[in-house]
Amino acid sequence: MQFRAYRMRLKKEHLKDYIKVHKKEKIWKSVVEDMVKAGFKKMIILQSGQDLILFEEAEDLKTAYSYYGKAPESQRWDDMISEWMEIYPEFNGISGEIVFDEIPVIFYYQDGRLLH
Repeated sequence: MQFRAYRMRLKKEHLKDYIKVHKKEKIWKSVVEDMVKAGFKKMIILQSGQDLILFEEAEDLKTAYSYYGKAPESQRWDDMISEWMEIYPEFNGISGEIVFDEIPVIFYYQDGRLLH
């Protein structure tokens, strides 16, 4: 299992929009289905003001992003979300490469196990 975390920053005027579309009843079901098909096991987004910390897990993150980046609805979602950001990772859906300022994981505990 691979995992990583990175920071993003929302434009102030889109803070409410971003939170709204990530609510369980508002998020596009096709995007969640693409996440499952891509192989993402976990994704958590934490918020502090305009800053967001995204934590994600997959068996193979490059493979997951390669699949996810080719899914039309997920591309449309990403295009919408990226317009709301001041800081957002650069992404190449063909290769599955993503360029971001990684936040190192220094402690990761789950179900009685240390995973770092």
